[in-house]
Parts: sequence; C-alpha cells; structure tokens
Amino acid sequence: MKKVLVPTDFSDNAWDALTYAVRLYDDIPCQFYILNTFEVNPIGASQTMYQFQQDKVYAILKEESENELKEIINHLKKHLLNDKHEYKTFSVLGPLVGVVKDIIIKESIDVMIMGTAGASGIKAVFMGSNTVRVLKKIDTIPIVAVPEKYLYEEPQHVVFATDFKKHLSKQDLLCLSELQLIHNFNIQFLHIKKEPELSEIQQFNIRSLKIIFDENLISFKEIESDAKKSRAILTFTEKENIDMLCLANYEQSFIEKLTHESVVKKVSFHSTVPLLILPA
Repeated sequence: MKKVLVPTDFSDNAWDALTYAVRLYDDIPCQFYILNTFEVNPIGASQTMYQFQQDKVYAILKEESENELKEIINHLKKHLLNDKHEYKTFSVLGPLVGVVKDIIIKESIDVMIMGTAGASGIKAVFMGSNTVRVLKKIDTIPIVAVPEKYLYEEPQHVVFATDFKKHLSKQDLLCLSELQLIHNFNIQFLHIKKEPELSEIQQFNIRSLKIIFDENLISFKEIESDAKKSRAILTFTEKENIDMLCLANYEQSFIEKLTHESVVKKVSFHSTVPLLILPA
C-alpha cells in the first residue's frame, strides 16, 4: 500500500494539494497521512504564567486542529469515497520540517504532496517560505508541490529537466516510474544545452534511462537558450503545455551553480504545473 503524506494548514491551496494527491493515486491502494502542525509561543510575565499560557494556547490550537482535520476526513468520505484509500490524521505541536522528518521515518512514508502558495492571515505562517524549506530539507522521499489554484488533470505529458551529469538509479526514479505505470504518460527528458557536446558520463546516464524506462514512452529534447536554465525550463514547459515538471533534488544542481539559487526554490514559486522533486 502506497503511503502518502499530505501536510495541511487548512487553506484552499492545501486542500487542492490533498485532492490532487487523492486523484493522482486514485487507482491504487493508498494510506494518506494528513498532517497539521502548530506552534505555541505565548509571552508571559513569569515562568509560572508562561507555562499556564502555553498550556492554554496549546489546548485551544490542538482542539481547533483536530476539529478541522475531522472535517477534512468527513468531506473526503462524502465526496471522494474510494474503497482503495484509507486516511489517518496527525495534529502535532512542533515545527513543520522536524515533524515531517519524524513521520517519514516512523510511518515509512513513500511520497509527500503539498501546496506551494501561502494562505492569508494567520495561516500564512505555514506555506510559502515553509514549502521551500521543506523542499530543501527533506531529501529522502519524492515531493510533489502543487501550485495555487491548480485544477487536477491526469498527467499525460511529463517533462524531466536534467543535465544528465548525475546518475539516477532505478530506486531514485521509482516514484516517477510508478506514476507512469498508473497514468501511462510520456516522459520527455529536457536538456538545456550549455556545452558543445555531451560527455561520456552524460551519454552513459542517457543509456541508463533508456534501460529503466520503456523507450516507447520516453523522448529526449535538447534546446539552446541564452536565458538562465531555470527560466528556460519554465518557458519550455509553458509552451509545451505539460502536466508535470520533474527535477532531481541532488546537491549543487546544474542550475544552482549558475544562478546561485536553488533550482527547487526558483522553479517551485513560478511553476504553473505540479512539480515532482525526486531524491537523489
């Protein structure tokens, strides 16, 4: 059974990410772990008063969190009922990244799906910058980042942007392979050409990809661009009307070296399609 972690702050974007997760894995048995985290930071005049305020605020936030999680489960069972799916909720005190790391280990999570946009008001503390923090700090499982107001479409055309300089094993690509098996989509490997010709390592890694994936369902595209690679990727995906963009989250990626900014951070805030980050 696939284990999917979905953090939520109860915003519209978080809800869209959850429904996207449910529909993305609609055809296979799944256990969805819906997580809400909160933090307590009261200001007290004394240690005794501080502890009292902390306990009181915790009780209030905990109750609100659990009630909203119950509403989500009730809505899912009423409107997105699926005999193959099971749901479990977590209402946890603590910082998002730390809590996520613990749950990934304790529950053997396979993939995490979350929204990328910030909510308004108090809920804004959860998403936005926290999303990027998660993408940068969580590198042990695949993460799907769903943009704000994205309406689910079954993925049929997926673009994997890569420089082919890093060898990706079958295990590294497992999430992408499984999604391709579920949805039978084509994968286009996109290379932004910045060098005269491919090295032996790059050619070897291309041959490895052809072994891992069905050659009838993959293709390779090389384009030249004067723009920064992150911008070239986004421009290409917008023109080609793709359904999902995929990147490998390995340290010092080829784009980061040129822009001095993480490709994950730069692309995730501007992509209009779901972004799949693969650990490597």
